[in-house]
Amino acid sequence: MPINFGKIAAPKPAKRPTDPIEIFQTLRVTDRAINDLWLAQGDALRTWDKDRLLKDTAIVLNTGAGKTLVGLLMAQSLVNETNGHVVYACSSIQLVEQTAAKALGYGLEVTTYFKQLFDNHLYQQGLAPCVTTYQALFNGKSKFFRENLAAIVFDDAHAAEHLIRDHFTLRISRGAFPNLFARVYELFRSYYDRIGKGVGYSEILSKQDSGTSWFLPPFALNEQLSELQRLLVSANLSDSIETLFAWEHLKNHIDLCACFIGSTEISFTPPFIPIGNLPYFQRDMRRLYLSATLPAGDAFLRTFGRKVDKTIAPKTTAGECERLILLPALNRRCGKQEDVSIAKQIIAKHKALIIVPSSSRAQQWADVVSPAQTADVTGQVEAFKLASAPEKLLLVGRYDGVDLPGDTCRMMVIDSLPSGVGPLERYLWEQLGMAKVLRSTVASRVIQSFGRIFRGMSDHGVVVVVGNLVNWLLTPANRDVLPDFLKRQLELGIEISRQAETIQEFVDAAQQSLGRDAGWIKFYQDNMSVSAATCSRANDDELKIAMAQVEFGHLLWARDYGKAAKQLEPVLDEVFQLSASAGAWAALWLGYSFELMGDMSNSRFLYRRAHSAATNIPAFEVQAPTRTHHYSEQISDVARYLDCGPPGSGQILRRFDADLSALRAPGSTVPQIEESIRSLGGYLGLSSTRPDKEYGTGPDTLWLLLGGLALCMEVKSDKTSAQHYWKKDVSQMLDHIQWVKDHCDISNILPAFVGPALPPASDANPSPEIEIIELSEFSLLADRLRGALSDICKTALPLTLQQEVDEVFKARKLTWPDLLMQVKRKKMKTK
Repeated sequence: MPINFGKIAAPKPAKRPTDPIEIFQTLRVTDRAINDLWLAQGDALRTWDKDRLLKDTAIVLNTGAGKTLVGLLMAQSLVNETNGHVVYACSSIQLVEQTAAKALGYGLEVTTYFKQLFDNHLYQQGLAPCVTTYQALFNGKSKFFRENLAAIVFDDAHAAEHLIRDHFTLRISRGAFPNLFARVYELFRSYYDRIGKGVGYSEILSKQDSGTSWFLPPFALNEQLSELQRLLVSANLSDSIETLFAWEHLKNHIDLCACFIGSTEISFTPPFIPIGNLPYFQRDMRRLYLSATLPAGDAFLRTFGRKVDKTIAPKTTAGECERLILLPALNRRCGKQEDVSIAKQIIAKHKALIIVPSSSRAQQWADVVSPAQTADVTGQVEAFKLASAPEKLLLVGRYDGVDLPGDTCRMMVIDSLPSGVGPLERYLWEQLGMAKVLRSTVASRVIQSFGRIFRGMSDHGVVVVVGNLVNWLLTPANRDVLPDFLKRQLELGIEISRQAETIQEFVDAAQQSLGRDAGWIKFYQDNMSVSAATCSRANDDELKIAMAQVEFGHLLWARDYGKAAKQLEPVLDEVFQLSASAGAWAALWLGYSFELMGDMSNSRFLYRRAHSAATNIPAFEVQAPTRTHHYSEQISDVARYLDCGPPGSGQILRRFDADLSALRAPGSTVPQIEESIRSLGGYLGLSSTRPDKEYGTGPDTLWLLLGGLALCMEVKSDKTSAQHYWKKDVSQMLDHIQWVKDHCDISNILPAFVGPALPPASDANPSPEIEIIELSEFSLLADRLRGALSDICKTALPLTLQQEVDEVFKARKLTWPDLLMQVKRKKMKTK
């Protein structure tokens, strides 16, 4: 019997709850650790739900206080409210999987996305949030850029800054791109020669320390921009997974980046992350930031480009673990240089984690343990969890993302201040000394390192602090940015360490803590009940400066140089008052914005101010040539034709493109190609002629400088792959050689056919010196020359024009006849 569809009521969608606590009450929880919401979790959820329409909300809960459940309930609430796409971002694939597993135990359904795959369709249907990585969210080709997201939950927001910057950092590895690395390295040699640092720059290649790099100031990069762009484009960076995603962000903004040249890597990264230019921070959507240690407002601004509308930080003791902190350097019987030795004695019989900032610092622990290899750190951590005392694990620069709670490890050493992550941070912290300005960023890294072996109220352990971190922690202004609970533990540790009479007392104190000694437990409980002062936050001036820098970075990236300068210039003096090095960094980039506007007077003043305040910012130097300096005929000719029109006008480059168009245009005739090759020689500053056209005999095209080498060319670009270089072609070339000898008074002659790489016919007998140069090589040479001319036109002054041409041509190997070493040539006669 047919179905009467008219009697069937259409299914009505069930109303989904948006109250996060109501959502929790509907769940079928299978995780035995979850009996109900904790008080702080309930407070956080109710407070957020009351103001859920705010665009930017931070939720701060201690590690071990149930932050993941709170974040997932908020994410599901937003899905139910909007029926849209909500993303929950984690700092690694491991944490995505861990978060998804927790969601399953809570009775929440989620979708995961990593390695370009969704594990189900719930996210696309608007039924569940998608748990993914920061990497998937921020890479240059992220699929989420194209989606109209309703909300994003940023988990571990304290770790976001270096994760986001990593996606805006293009790395040219010496191992993966040896040719590109060498060419870019050579491209900037002339700048360092000019400022008197050429020897040090030359030593880069002999060093193997990847942490050491030279900062290339933006004005020096801009001098060579066209050639740099040509080199990067020709390297096909979009074809390599190492560079694809960062290249997508930076390819149209490489001139707005800070460049760092090291022994193993050349990197490009924006001076200020232009995160506000991403759709996530422009669209009408909501953003939640989850963290155990949310950084101060200025650091948050630099990371996310926005101010928090509201911070929810419910009072809770959950996650407040028991720590004994020991600082051996404070013992009056030992000098500061011995604290590592004392630490080794303290941890000798125990299973211990050791965190160091650099490979060089790791060497101090070589007699105890070898550092984990970066590529296999996860495997080594897992193996360490199963190991027994006295196993040691040494990690370099891993301040978050590694958890060893409970009995997996109860003792750790933090050796020295965390170093910067990536070349820009290392430069700002270590060479410019901006740790004071970036105090909250440093503090966040310090707090995270203290949490590596602790999770929850019932956890306990010992932390030994050595190296220059001790002095940082002793500074009151630095301690003030630490959480109250950690600050109080530190104050107890300082007193214990100062009153210790012997090294053995440090060893015994650690053993008493781990052995649950009654005296230690009573002392700890009695003294931790005393409240510490409230943490300080960034003051209004610091927030104002951070906002100005953020806005400057966004507008600079958008190439609105005038508006960018107006953001930073009014606060520049305030930045200098806060920190001379921070002021110098700001002055450098403000000066660059003036240069890009064509205001060289203001830009040079700011460059000089930057270098004066921080000598590690390289100098801007334009040295006028002395009258006794003699330039080659080639250099003088190039400078002469460049001086005929206003530099930077574009007239020369437009004429250049028109004159050389036949080198690129398919179907160009042989005469057209001959004329383009002649023009190319002229733009190179050579004596460039077409003897056969002018005299009816001789080579098609001839390049030479008197007293030097002559390139005698016969154009055969019309030959097909089925042909050969015939006997008559070879005879013709021999005639050309003799013509050059007779008419040019030159004996050093390189004869070359310009055409496809074909063999000679069997009856042809070419001399050994005859070569073949394919037409594409002249096109590549033209690209290199155009880039050089473009950069010279942008920066050269009439007084310095010859010097600029000389330096650029030498740096880019365009001087005659050395440029022929960069042109691929093939001998016609092979053995």
